[in-house]
Amino acid sequence: MPRLAEATKAERRADILAAALACFARTGYHSTTMAEVAEAAEVSKGTPYLYFPSKEALFIALHDEWDCGLSDRIGTEVGTLSDEERRSPRRVLLAVARAVGAHAVEHADVCRVLMEARTLAGFQPQIAAAVEASAERSRLPLRELFQAGIAAGEWPRDTDPDLAAVLFTASLYGLMAQWHLKPGSFSWEAAAASLAGLAPGTRVRQRVSGPARSGSAPRRSKYAAADERSLS
Repeated sequence: MPRLAEATKAERRADILAAALACFARTGYHSTTMAEVAEAAEVSKGTPYLYFPSKEALFIALHDEWDCGLSDRIGTEVGTLSDEERRSPRRVLLAVARAVGAHAVEHADVCRVLMEARTLAGFQPQIAAAVEASAERSRLPLRELFQAGIAAGEWPRDTDPDLAAVLFTASLYGLMAQWHLKPGSFSWEAAAASLAGLAPGTRVRQRVSGPARSGSAPRRSKYAAADERSLS
């Protein structure tokens, strides 16, 4: 019986999250009330508080759900690459950008909540902490990916991997914002290729600025593993 109770609790929590997602996506964070979430989830007004102590905590939980789903999507996309393709950091970066685009299109409501979270982060410390933690989880493997690409000669040797990671993620968020403002206004495939520095349809482009250091071998980024679990 305890197992059944736990399963029921998990199902109820998922129902509340789904209801909250619909409410936040429809009217935004400030206009949504916990009472409205309860009504949408078809539970009593106090039930959401048994799972989430506040509306802010519920919103952050939705933000974290995006992270988990996107991590799985990236792992699947990178996992489809051949061994040869995974040895190209630029090609792995293309797979990451493609995964983000596909996830944004297929989960539009969650993506909309993510966009609002980044705005709210400027005013609410708890949301800011969640957004920054997510951003740092994204930047670390991207940093390593750019470092591997520099060593492999796929990016210029004077490339700053930290700045490159920041620019890559900022570009993705900008593209997601544009997509929600005007869906279908650009091709995600073409945008992903552009961010990776590849022409649409190109498989792998090797050196862009001279040879790597003598005796150096490309480092393997965390994103080159099929079970990579981060980026938001």
